[in-house]
Amino acid sequence: MKKIIFTLMILGLVLITACNKDSCKEFKEQALRDDCYLEKATQSVSLETCNSIKSDIVKDSCIAEIGIELTDLSICNSIQGKSKDFCTAKVAIAGEDFSLCNDITTPYWSDICNKDIAIATEDYMICAKVTNFLEKDGCYDTVGRSTNDVNSCFYIRNDTVHDRCVRTIAVETLNESLCEETRTVVLGDICYQKLARAKKDESICTGASYLEIRNACIQMVRSILAESSEEKS
Repeated sequence: MKKIIFTLMILGLVLITACNKDSCKEFKEQALRDDCYLEKATQSVSLETCNSIKSDIVKDSCIAEIGIELTDLSICNSIQGKSKDFCTAKVAIAGEDFSLCNDITTPYWSDICNKDIAIATEDYMICAKVTNFLEKDGCYDTVGRSTNDVNSCFYIRNDTVHDRCVRTIAVETLNESLCEETRTVVLGDICYQKLARAKKDESICTGASYLEIRNACIQMVRSILAESSEEKS
């Protein structure tokens, strides 16, 4: 019995030693060793492990990941540069606090911060703080479609994106008057065509400017109505 207990004690000590062993030190190259510590730190959510990293860039990245995981802004503020902005953006997005985006100096992370929060809170006014025009248009478009608020579409600069946003909301709300708000004739005509089909009302087709589209729209509605009539009879 004593031998069994002694054996178990030895095994326990071996396991403890193995667990406490710093396996990252087995890597001779510092870059590989730093990557190892980074992985360990993020898995265990340990700031202390980040301190074993020699590269300042990797260390800051490690600390940022911990700050994000713990949603702790004070940890983000303990570092500088892009890693700090990345950390702050993610914490801001997690808490849907767009005021924190103002503290971000990197345009890329500032835009992501504002755009993601605008979409999450469905507040298209926040999209105005996005500096990249493509991202800004995407922000207004996404919020407009998700809320069916055409006012968001009106801030879109790109005509095609604007018209698709308006058209989507027009169809979703079955409001053909919104088709008049499109900037390009063809997309406006398609808007009327989709509404005429959805409402099975050929009078809506008259809103189309191009004669070919208008006539095709009327024929489409008549065909749909004829099929429905045959099914009933």
